[in-house]
Amino acid sequence: MTAVLHPVVLTWAMNETIRLIHEHGLIALVTAPVEDRLFDWAIAVAKGGIKLLAIPVGFPSVTELTSDLSDEAHLHVGVTGVTSVDQLSVALAAGAHFIVSPVCNPDLIGAAKERGMTVIAGAATPTEVMQCAAVGPDLIALFPVGPLGGPDYLAWVLWQFPELNLLAAGGVDVESAPGYLEAGAIATIVDRGVFPADEDPSATEVITVRALALTEVCNDVMGRQARRGMTEVLSQAGGIEGLE
Repeated sequence: MTAVLHPVVLTWAMNETIRLIHEHGLIALVTAPVEDRLFDWAIAVAKGGIKLLAIPVGFPSVTELTSDLSDEAHLHVGVTGVTSVDQLSVALAAGAHFIVSPVCNPDLIGAAKERGMTVIAGAATPTEVMQCAAVGPDLIALFPVGPLGGPDYLAWVLWQFPELNLLAAGGVDVESAPGYLEAGAIATIVDRGVFPADEDPSATEVITVRALALTEVCNDVMGRQARRGMTEVLSQAGGIEGLE
């Protein structure tokens, strides 16, 4: 029997999370070499204009960190790397706005939808994309798109499934992210290049500048005007008041 593409993937069920993903086109996967720096680094990214953040489910303080960041102004925080219903419970306990899974687990997707959680499921090949669409996640992330062939591969998959809304995830850095949007992705999950690899107490300003540069390039790709200038963002780098 031919799989039927689930209509929730084909049309915009415009909950707030999906609306923000569509509007901003960027989700930053937040990591830090030292646990104590992760909160500050996440806030630094948000000050640069990235309003959707994802925290790895395996991070020791994922529940507390997700909850704390979700309390900050205009931040939508999700949990990534979720592969089981047990891990979904972690995201629910943290008050996450969404989950990102590298796989398409029907039980996980069903449980997430039952609880009102926005779920982004992963697929790699055209067959997996079709099977995943039939299960009915809110969105599908082509994963890991970097090793699979980058923006050209994503464009090729979209040529096969023009009715689907695909994200790019897995091996996406600040240099390649705009290319995925140009290729037709509705958003990218950026996991490289925003954060320094080493602990550096002075890194927050650098992170904000990187995030700002990325958002402005992506805004240009999506045909949107720059939201703020570099001087304005840096003048606000000392406090949360600068968040839009």
